[in-house]
Order: sequence, then C-alpha cells, then structure tokens
Amino acid sequence: MRFSHIGYVVGDSDATAVAVKPFFPVIVRYKEYVAAQKVLITLLETVEGRSQIELVEPLENNLPLRELLAKSGKSSLPYHICFEVDDFDEQFKVMKSAGWIVLTRPFNAFDSNHRSSHLYHPDAGVIEIMSGPL
Repeated sequence: MRFSHIGYVVGDSDATAVAVKPFFPVIVRYKEYVAAQKVLITLLETVEGRSQIELVEPLENNLPLRELLAKSGKSSLPYHICFEVDDFDEQFKVMKSAGWIVLTRPFNAFDSNHRSSHLYHPDAGVIEIMSGPL
C-alpha cells in the first residue's frame, strides 16, 4: 500500500488550481469526466512529482458532494485520502469487515487498470483505495 493523493471537493476546479499553483503547478489530468462518480477530476502535482492533489468537481447531478460544499459554505474542502493498493479486492474486503462503510461501489476511474472505491469510517473519515497509479 502506498499513499497516492489527497482529494478536495471543489466548486470550481480552475479557481482552486490557481490558488494551489505555488505548491502544485503541474497539471497531470485536467477536468476528466468520471461517469461513475458524476465528477470532473483534475490531478495536480509538485514540480518534483512526489506529491499530488486531486480536485473533485461534482457535476449538477452529484447531489451528495454538491450538498457537502453548500453546507460548509466554502468553495473547497478536503474530502479524502487515497491509497494505491496491491490487491484491490482483498483490501476492499478487509476494510468492509473492519466496519468501513462503502460510499462508492468499486468502479473504473479512468480505464480498466484504475479500480477505485471510497469508504467511510466515523473515526477516520473518507479513504479511497485504488488499484494502479494515476
């Protein structure tokens, strides 16, 4: 298991990208549509490529994430921590048996090499597990 990125739910990917540009100036992915989540994903990283953040911009029909932003009164919120796992199915099973609640059923994020799922635990928040690097 390896740390991958921190995800932020944002109202405007472009505005957030400008705000964090001093820290994450490299655009790896830009507003890529992920149908399974009803979001646009922008992935930014540091110049040396050692750290990444993911901007998750919910589309109008993604009410849970849009409501999360609206309730906060903010335009950007830390949302999840993502780990790249060696055995996606095993990690998913282990987390579920440890009491993690599945927020998003496993889905292919960008292609068949990128299976992902978001899980929640009241003592830890939201964790995304992902197979394969972004």
